Amino acid sequence: MQPLATVLWTCLVSGLWWVVAAATTEGVEDAALWRGVSVESSWLKTTVTQKQRNLSLIPCGAVCMRQDWCSLWCHEAPRGCLLTSLTASPSYTPAQPDGALSCYTSQPPDLAVGAAITSSPQHHVDKKQKENLVDGIYGGDIEDCAIVVTGGGAFAWFLLDLGAAYPVSEVLLVAQPNTNVVHYFRDIEVRVGSVQMSGDFTTYQLLGTFTGIADPEQTIVLRPAAPITGRYVSIQRTTDNYLQIAHLEIR
Repeated sequence: MQPLATVLWTCLVSGLWWVVAAATTEGVEDAALWRGVSVESSWLKTTVTQKQRNLSLIPCGAVCMRQDWCSLWCHEAPRGCLLTSLTASPSYTPAQPDGALSCYTSQPPDLAVGAAITSSPQHHVDKKQKENLVDGIYGGDIEDCAIVVTGGGAFAWFLLDLGAAYPVSEVLLVAQPNTNVVHYFRDIEVRVGSVQMSGDFTTYQLLGTFTGIADPEQTIVLRPAAPITGRYVSIQRTTDNYLQIAHLEIR
């Protein structure tokens, strides 16, 4: 009998790298180290490049942890496992649950998922909408970003209503994946407050700032010296231009 081997597919589809590897029973046990989440298979496209490599008995989760790009892996029948760089919150709910894969993410819980979000006027009414920042999933596509413009005498802004007051210890922002990042992702101020405002958040407590310039897809993590308790998190430019964010997480 041929010794256990695996075929490793390295794929680049719409900016998403992934790997398909044979799973072992150890891989199922390793799932306890990850948080379960269902993800529709439509996010995981057709393989475009194939390379063969022997992974022996290494379980899927262990392989994912060894790849600095890997943050989510999924079961594929009958014994396959799919390792991806897809960002998915444990709170993510698939828009199309039929055919969704059982996956495991290294992402911690995220207060932004499902939060109510308002903003200054959107630049696109049919794409790049503010709701993309609270859906809990991001695959690296520019169309998944959110972009707003100035309005009402205030600089461009987003406001998230978490639904209740929480201690906020971290806000993570991912810059857009193209060269416009030098114009649209800079001079950012993040604040936390307890009363809903619109465009003027100076009464909120400052959590952190990013003046830029960011690189495409750069991750910016802002942390206050101590957690700030509040129901509302504002993200606003301090200069007059568009504000575009690819992905947002709050903890």
